[in-house]
Order: sequence, then structure tokens, then C-alpha cells
Amino acid sequence: MRLKSRVMVGVGSAALVALLPAVAAAQDPGTTPTVPVVVPPAPGVIAAGVTIEGVDVSGLTPRDAELRIATEVVAPKRRPLVVVIRGRRIAISPDAAGYRYFISRAVLGAMNVGRTQPPGPVEIPLTERVELGKLKKVLEWRARKLRVAPKDASVAYSARTGKVTITRSRPGVELDVRASLTTARDAILSGDRAPLTLPLERVAADVAKVPTTVFVDRGRFRLTLVRSSGIRTFPIAVGQPAYPTPAGRFSIVDKQRNPTWYPPDSRWAAGLGPVAPGAGNPLGTRWMGISAPAIGIHGTPSPGCIRMYIRDAERLFELVEVGTPVTII
Repeated sequence: MRLKSRVMVGVGSAALVALLPAVAAAQDPGTTPTVPVVVPPAPGVIAAGVTIEGVDVSGLTPRDAELRIATEVVAPKRRPLVVVIRGRRIAISPDAAGYRYFISRAVLGAMNVGRTQPPGPVEIPLTERVELGKLKKVLEWRARKLRVAPKDASVAYSARTGKVTITRSRPGVELDVRASLTTARDAILSGDRAPLTLPLERVAADVAKVPTTVFVDRGRFRLTLVRSSGIRTFPIAVGQPAYPTPAGRFSIVDKQRNPTWYPPDSRWAAGLGPVAPGAGNPLGTRWMGISAPAIGIHGTPSPGCIRMYIRDAERLFELVEVGTPVTII
């Protein structure tokens, strides 16, 4: 029994003695920890653990790394991008659209890993961009023939038939260039070459509503008022043969309620003085002067320019504005 005890004690002592240096080193604050030795990359090649845009370039020379990035990353993005504009497919060259890439810059950064920079693993980004000015010009040029121009509302009068033709406005359709720039740029940089449908926008007509227009048909003794809400006609009388109402395109330049009549500088008005508003006023109760000198539309049965019944002149007065075009045929 004593011998067994000694053996056990001896074994325990040996183990304890073996552990003493490690315990002492752990408890000794002056002990220097072991630092892993960093082996620099071989000259002329990229260190291990380096990737560019997810492509492993470890152990490659700069030339081979540039070739690999050009082949695996850049080449797919330089393939034509197919865009769809109003149902038509158009191929766009990314290079012509301003796609730029800087492979050498990325490879230089990869070569610095483990030399002037900490060792890998490390991912080096590839600097790429699309020059939006060039992309904008390409999109506008390719979309120009696919544009549908807006159509203005217009009014026409046939002197032969006395009929009015109204053309309603129609909006146009064209490429939404601002929105397309972002969409096309992102597609070029992503390398996705699925057909890309570009957004469109509606273009409003400059003249969206049927313009209010007055037509004076001297031969038919009729004034036609065209508005977006419809067409109205009024009977009229026009100038006398000695003082004919002029033909042409004019506009309303003056509107007066209960106007004062001032005699024109004409032989037939010689010796006449101003006539105040009221009964006997040659202009009646409403005056709508047009851009032809001393010519207007007014309500009175007396001789004059373009004469209407009093009630019709008062109604017309409320429906036209200064600037309303007047065509006398």
C-alpha cells in the first residue's frame, strides 16, 4: 500500500512540474506573445486572398489580372443593351452611351495588398461609371423618330360652304428621358442584358381647348362664334359699298359697355360730334373694337361696321375677350 501511494504521488509531482513553466509564463506579465510571421507576396504578382468585383486574382501578374477582369467583368457589360421604346426594340452600345471603366486602377490597388496595405483577404472594387450626358444624347437620338407629336386644337371656316371644322387637341407621346437615364444607366452597370422597356410620358398640346374664334361671313351676313362648348350664329349687317368692311384676320382689342361714339376721321362723319351713351348712340350698348382701324362689332340698327341686334351684341360681348381672333371673309 505504501508503494502504491508513492507511485501516485510521484506521477502527480511530475505532471505538476511539467505544468509549472506554462503557468509561470501565463502569469508573467513580461512575457512577449508569439506574433505570426507575415510572408510578403512574391514579387510581381498579387497576394493571396485578393478579389476584384468577386473575381479571384490571387497570384496573377498585373497584366493577367487586367485581362481576367476585362474578360469576366467588363466584357459582359460592353455588350449592346436592348431597350424597348413604344414597342420597338433598339440596340444601344454602352461604349457610345458613355460606359467607362478603370481596370488598371483596381489592379494597382490589388498589387498593394500585403505590400503598402494590410494583407488579405480583401475585395477591391472596380471603378465604373456612365456619362449621363452621352447617354442622354444617345437616348434622345434613338427615340426621336418614335415620338408622336401633340396636335393643337384648331378651328377652320369654309368660305365656300360656310361650315366650321373643329379639330380637337391630342396629346403626344415621347420618351421620358429623365426617368430613362437612371433605368438605362443601372442596366448597363449591372450587366443585365434582358430587354429593357423604357418609360414614356404624355406631352400636352400647346392649344388644348378649342380656341374661341369669331368668323364674320359678309356674303352670308352671318357672324359665327366658335367656343369649346359649341357653335352659335348671329345675323349681321356689314359696311356699305362706299365704306366696306375689310376682309382679313384680326382680333378684338377693345370692349366697352355703353360706349361714347366719337366720329372717325372720315368724310361721312365730317361735322359730327361725340354722342354720349343712350338712345341714338350709333354704337348701341356694346362695342367690340377689332385691330382693323376704326372697325368694330356693335349692336345697333344704324349704319356702321359689323352691326348686330342689340340683344345679340350684348350676348356676344359676354362670350368673347380682348384677344379673341376675328376672321372676316
